[in-house]
Amino acid sequence: MTSNVFTPLPQDDKIGGPATTELAGTLIEYTYSTGNRYRMEFGPDTLTFHLLEGSAPPHTVTLPYRARLVRPGLYLVTWTVKPGIHVTLLVDLTERVVHVSAMMPPNQWEFFDIGHLTEVRQPEDPAR
Repeated sequence: MTSNVFTPLPQDDKIGGPATTELAGTLIEYTYSTGNRYRMEFGPDTLTFHLLEGSAPPHTVTLPYRARLVRPGLYLVTWTVKPGIHVTLLVDLTERVVHVSAMMPPNQWEFFDIGHLTEVRQPEDPAR
């Protein structure tokens, strides 16, 4: 039996454009419309997110991430959980919302949702 599923050849990452570490020291807490509630803490190179309540048991994960400032108060944040599991957030601190697009385990289901920020803590920085 042959498969008609297209599988592209592996390629090197293509990373371009500006990155930012402005989120370092920021903590956000948010709840998606589908119910999961998270707390996310940003370092300069890693983020720690805590599933506080939702469809899975509460857990905490720390992973490297990339961020880009889109406009003041709006950040594109992305990370890879493991090969094939990729998450992208659009974090809008001004409007207090987070948009997510992700491919999730265990059987790679799509996660596309919007959440409302219930808490935002940023480090004291006169330049912000």
